[in-house]
Amino acid sequence: MDYMSHLYGRNKKKIIENSKGRIHQYCNLENEKYIITEYEVFKGVRVFYNDIHTSKIISNASETSFNDMRYEINHCREGRFECVLRDGTATYMEAGDFAINLMSNNAKESFFPISHYHGVTFCITPSEFDEELKLLEKMFEISYEDILKELCSNNNLFIQHATSEIEHIFSEIYKVPDYIVIGYLKVKFQELFLYLTTVKNNAPYCSRQYFGKSNIEIAKKINEYVSQNYSETITYEKLSEKFNIKITTMKNCYKNVFGETVNDTIIKKRLAVAANLLRQSSLSISEIALNVGYTDHSKFSNAFKKKYNLTPSEYKRISKTARSV
Repeated sequence: MDYMSHLYGRNKKKIIENSKGRIHQYCNLENEKYIITEYEVFKGVRVFYNDIHTSKIISNASETSFNDMRYEINHCREGRFECVLRDGTATYMEAGDFAINLMSNNAKESFFPISHYHGVTFCITPSEFDEELKLLEKMFEISYEDILKELCSNNNLFIQHATSEIEHIFSEIYKVPDYIVIGYLKVKFQELFLYLTTVKNNAPYCSRQYFGKSNIEIAKKINEYVSQNYSETITYEKLSEKFNIKITTMKNCYKNVFGETVNDTIIKKRLAVAANLLRQSSLSISEIALNVGYTDHSKFSNAFKKKYNLTPSEYKRISKTARSV
């Protein structure tokens, strides 16, 4: 099976292939891209490094693709990943989070709400294990498949916040030199599963909120709306009425999808536009403040300095000096 196409779609362009692994770049219809690096660590165990800057990936998975039990182990290094399950519900991974899931439980589409995600994926197919892994199972007195089955019992998604153990295991995976990568990933695979034996019977993962498709779609529409109308006065009451959603539900769902509040999104957008105007336009600081939705000059200055560690006038002066060099 071509696992890369199965997980990431077919619109790929090979960049590098050598004895260690393969690197592919994918482009979607919106000219966004993602780069995936693949290594075969054992027979039945592949590791993918994900460098994703797109909002959606459509895989080639089908209902008939899962005759064998296959599992995904994902670690989010930075960014945000929407875990959509086959029943249409979704939850979210953020920096430091760790998840295990049956691939048959995944939806065909993967979403990245802020179009930014870096992480690593272990793709595990126990039926493909050869004598090397069976020998390691005997040596360490563990069964990889039994551990995965228990953590994903009843087709559940296993997900937890970062622990110091998980942080240690995965932080080193991102730093390994290429010339020892295969051997190093073999060691880390054992370390990961030895850790999982300590949680499989107790499962100390945090309870997560799951959201239905309709509320998630509303949250995304709200994000699009406030990103386009950032200079207006937007209240939760107004959004609740406009999008026909309860305020509490809206706040919870939006925060889980985007990792920030609606107000955070508006402020971030206002300040990004203001910074661009300070660099590129001849408008005064007061005019820029009004253009991006601030009627109070001091509130604009305070918010800008908190974001950029410079006052608007300092930022403008430095930008002007940089352009003249």
